[in-house]
Amino acid sequence: MPTALPLIVGELYTREDLVVEYGGSVQSGGIVPGNKSNTVFVFTDPSEGMQFGYVYDGFSPDGTVFYYTGAGQSGDQVEKGPNSPIVTHAAKGRSLHAFVADGRVPGKQTKRQRYIGEFILDPALPYVRRAAPTKPTRRDEKPATRTVIVFRLLPVSGISDEIFEAVGVSEVGRDKLTLEVPVEVNSTFFYETSGREGVTAVRRESQLVDQFMASQSGHDFSRWSIAIAQEPPLLTDIYDKTDRVLYEAKALSGRTDVRMAVGQLYDYRRHVSVDDLKCAVLLPNRPKADLRDLLHSAGLGLAFREGSRFEFSPAESS
Repeated sequence: MPTALPLIVGELYTREDLVVEYGGSVQSGGIVPGNKSNTVFVFTDPSEGMQFGYVYDGFSPDGTVFYYTGAGQSGDQVEKGPNSPIVTHAAKGRSLHAFVADGRVPGKQTKRQRYIGEFILDPALPYVRRAAPTKPTRRDEKPATRTVIVFRLLPVSGISDEIFEAVGVSEVGRDKLTLEVPVEVNSTFFYETSGREGVTAVRRESQLVDQFMASQSGHDFSRWSIAIAQEPPLLTDIYDKTDRVLYEAKALSGRTDVRMAVGQLYDYRRHVSVDDLKCAVLLPNRPKADLRDLLHSAGLGLAFREGSRFEFSPAESS
């Protein structure tokens, strides 16, 4: 369909102008299918994204991939619904165009949108998942950790230095990305929570963690999300910010569980950059003497439930 409003890379537009010419809606979020044309527009705004914990929009360091965070502020993002226009754009013959917010129209509150260029969804690896907070729906609701879809969009033409600088570099471009996140989890996509353990064991482990945190009056707890290349993100168990101790909890105190906890902690602590970080295993009861010796020789601490209280063996700093 011919248009009187051509899209020129680097030029400034408003969403209102684009809606009039190409269709869609100004209020339809960051992903807008044009109902007057075979187009899909995506809009990125770093200042808005940071409010929701999104740190992923931007180019790869070499400019060959534009990472774009999908839609949905609560729960795990999915390919359907508001993200469908990006997922299906090629199959439906729609061209995909991206814009970055760039100031406001003089004298108005209307944001200007700088045209980045045309893109296609990477057919080999359409997106990766990364951790992000869930937007609370009630005042008394605690923030939770979920996963968002970060689309991999490939530029149809080369990216100029000016456009690269206007958009910036995505955090996904790092080989490793570690983020401190709330304790609560609202996701099934994390590697460590994807069904590798039985439901009963997970429930017992969660109860143990809750009891332990409740017993540590005055301590502040969080977790760490660790993203590595193209793998599902890792999610640690609780991190005691007060004592700088990272705990791996297990529902049982047998050899298999203790050895798994040791391996997980050794994996995690390579990626968590905290001065004087200590690591410890949290168990529902005292393990056998040989397993206690294993933890000591590995430089790991131990916390276990003894009646209504928890006993500790100190951990060494890594």
